[in-house]
Amino acid sequence: MNPTNPTPEQRREQRLQRLAQHKPKLLIMALLTLVVAVLALWLPGTQLPGGNNNQVAPAMKVSSVVAQPGSVGQNLFISGSVVPREEIAIGTALQEQRVAAVLVEEGDQVIAGQTLAQLETSTLDARVQQAEAALRRSTALIRQHQALHAEARASLGRLDQLGSVGAASAQQVDQQRAQSRSAEANLAAAQAEREQAQAELADARAQRQKAVVRAPVAGVISERHARIGAMSGSEPLFRLIRDNQLELDGEVTQNGLGLLEVGTQVQVQAAGVATPVAGTVRLLAPKVDPTSRRARVRIALAAEPGLRAGSFASASLERPQQATSLVLPQRALTFVSDEQASVMVLEPDGTAKLRQVRVGRRDGIQVEVLAGLAEGERVVAQASAFVRDGDIVNPDDEPSRATP
Repeated sequence: MNPTNPTPEQRREQRLQRLAQHKPKLLIMALLTLVVAVLALWLPGTQLPGGNNNQVAPAMKVSSVVAQPGSVGQNLFISGSVVPREEIAIGTALQEQRVAAVLVEEGDQVIAGQTLAQLETSTLDARVQQAEAALRRSTALIRQHQALHAEARASLGRLDQLGSVGAASAQQVDQQRAQSRSAEANLAAAQAEREQAQAELADARAQRQKAVVRAPVAGVISERHARIGAMSGSEPLFRLIRDNQLELDGEVTQNGLGLLEVGTQVQVQAAGVATPVAGTVRLLAPKVDPTSRRARVRIALAAEPGLRAGSFASASLERPQQATSLVLPQRALTFVSDEQASVMVLEPDGTAKLRQVRVGRRDGIQVEVLAGLAEGERVVAQASAFVRDGDIVNPDDEPSRATP
C-alpha cells in the first residue's frame, strides 16, 4: 500500500486524532466566552468581544418627593419599667439571732405594725430577767439606805438638842453629823444604781422587742429573704412596697422633655394588663444624659391588680399639630439620632447626594425638617432604596408631594 495515498479509513483516523489534540483548547475558549457574557450582564460598561465600547448601563430609576411647608403633630413615646415609688428594706438590728418564724409571703398585703417574722428570744429573755433582778436589788438597797439615813438624821437631831444644853460634847455631835452625811451619800449612790438598772432593763426590753420584726408602714411584701433557722445579719429580711404605689420609670427624648410637665395625664400600657392604666407625670429629671440625649421621667400609676414591679410599660402622648418650615415623609429619612437624619438629595444633573439634616417633631408619618434642606428640593422618596452617594439616577418625571 502506498503511504502517500492513505485509504479513507486512515484519513478518518487522522482527523479524529487531530480533533482529540485540539479538544482542550476548544473547551477553554468556550468557557472564556461564557464568563465574558456573564460579566457583560452584571457589570455596567463590560462589552462582549467585538461589541460597541460606548454602551453604558442604564441609570437607576427612583421615585422622589419634594420638601415643602406643612404641619406635624407629635406622638411622644415613653418606655421603661414599672417600679415601686418607695421600696422599704425591713431588717433587724439584732445580729446572729436565729429566725424562729416567718408569718408572711411575697405578695401579701400588710398593715403598719403587723408582725412579719419572729426571732429566737431565749438569750434576750434571760437578759431581761437579769435586768429586772438588778432593778429589784437596787430598789431594796434604796429602802435600806433610806432607813439608815432616816435613823442618822434622827440621832443627829437628838444630839443637837443635848449639845445645846451641854449634855453632849461637840465631838459627839460632829461624829453623828458625819454619819448622817455618809448615810445620805449611800442613799444617793443606791438611787443612781437603781437608775442604771432601770436603763439596762429598758435596753434589754428594747432588744427583746426587736426580735419581733414588724411592718413599719402598710404595703405589699415584694421580697422575702427571711428563712426559718437562718441567722439574722446585715441583709434585709423583707422588702415592702409602701402603700403598693407603683410608677413608670421611663425615658424621653430631650425634645419630648419640654412637652411634659408635672401633672400631665397619660395612658400607660403595661405588660400583663389588658387595658391602659391612668398615669400622672410625677417627676421630670433635672438633667439629660449626655450620651443618649434622653432624660428620665416618673409617672405615678393608678391602682391596678394586674400591675407588677419589673414589668415593661410604655406611654404615648399625642401633641397638637403646629406649623413648621418643612416636612418630609418619614420613609424618606434615615435616622442617626433623635435629632439627626440623612436624606438622598437629587441634584439637577441626576446625581444623588447624601446630606445630613436636623429634624424635630415626628408623628410616625411625617417629620419636621429644621435645617439642612431648602424648600422645593427633591429627595429620594424611599430611604431603603439601593441608592449610594454619587450614583446617577433617573427620577420620576412627576415627583410626589411631601404627604403620607
